[in-house]
Amino acid sequence: MTALQLRKKMLLMESELNRLALHAECRRLGEAINWPGRLREAQAQVAPWTLLLAPLVGLALALGLRRSSSGTGFWAGALQIAPALVQLARIFLPPSNDSK
Repeated sequence: MTALQLRKKMLLMESELNRLALHAECRRLGEAINWPGRLREAQAQVAPWTLLLAPLVGLALALGLRRSSSGTGFWAGALQIAPALVQLARIFLPPSNDSK
């Protein structure tokens, strides 16, 4: 091969690398711009939990505020009942399909 043919192949490969890098950068920018879509996805994943946990959190807040004037008593109580809430959620909520 002549030097010009080698140079041409090298330029074509460099151009392909630049094209792929530009394509990846455009994809990253598109994902960064799509934050409302990610927010909707997160909301859809959290929605089943809110139906179960909102009344329980309200009850825990009401009881915690009534019992102690400091926030530490409430958080200690919340940490004590958290495992039971997780077990209830596992019983009543279907497993999510994360494999996409």
